[in-house]
Amino acid sequence: MSEPSLPTELRLALDWELWVIEQLLFDAKLDSLVTTLVEQGVAPELARRRGLDIRRSEGFTRLARRLAEPRLAAKLQRLQAELAPERSVAIRETVDRDTLLAEHWIRSRPLLLTHAVQDMRAVREWSLAELARRFPTVQIEVNVERLAATHAADTETRARTMPLTELVAEIERAPSNDFYVVSRNGLLSHPELRSLWDELAPLPPFLVPLRPPHGISLWIGPAGTVTPPHFDPHNVLLVQVQGSKRIRLAPRLKASLHASLSGYYLAEPLEQVFAPEAIYEVTLEAGQALFVPVAWFHEVTALAPSITLSFMNFCWPNHFHWLASR
Repeated sequence: MSEPSLPTELRLALDWELWVIEQLLFDAKLDSLVTTLVEQGVAPELARRRGLDIRRSEGFTRLARRLAEPRLAAKLQRLQAELAPERSVAIRETVDRDTLLAEHWIRSRPLLLTHAVQDMRAVREWSLAELARRFPTVQIEVNVERLAATHAADTETRARTMPLTELVAEIERAPSNDFYVVSRNGLLSHPELRSLWDELAPLPPFLVPLRPPHGISLWIGPAGTVTPPHFDPHNVLLVQVQGSKRIRLAPRLKASLHASLSGYYLAEPLEQVFAPEAIYEVTLEAGQALFVPVAWFHEVTALAPSITLSFMNFCWPNHFHWLASR
């Protein structure tokens, strides 16, 4: 049962009525208002009953609703600005574990690191020529007959085998988008290349120790190699060992509604799915690393003969395969 309203003669003075309305509109607790009024000489019963009457009145409800709309809009605008990606890819020399988690992992923001992996032995010592010198007779499985972006899901299904020395010669001969090497074909799990795992150290502080053959991929190819726009179901740290790559990125949340996927690949060029301001471009040079958040589309073009490592062994759970069906 609701309590009856106080008689008109038992109302607060006008200035106190307005003060109670103002405080309630900004979410003040009724008990604290009553305490303040009592300290100013208002009878406790009058203070509490009048506060209840104001809060329940139709006029106060309408006023609170009218004020809530712009406050909600302002809050949503702040949240959108907080979650929206920067207008360019952030750049740092290095980053600690907590900063990467708070500023880039949770907030889904790419990050270019210019010095974070320069002490890694692979970054310091590997090159195509050096790998060919060390492992001249190792047979490498090479992806061939790479198809157009409209058939991107099939770009890594055809392969042939050749010695590493022959592969390096092919890579250095001329730009091409006709062949590529990816470690999912067994490159890093090759018994004769097992020593390469020991050279993937020291790791940045936000990566955990590797457990061969998991947590990393190795990409080798000539200038001109293009990986069509796609997203990964995990966060990735791309480490450029040799050469350079142009990487264009776009956040999946900014994709137009008509965008369609073929597996993890985008079925259309980035420009047909994203507004120009939603596409970001970065050049990844040898010795640098790029943090690519999960579900960010990225298109990768090798600007020179290239060795790239992609690490997925972060300190935090890193599997989002359900994104493929969304």
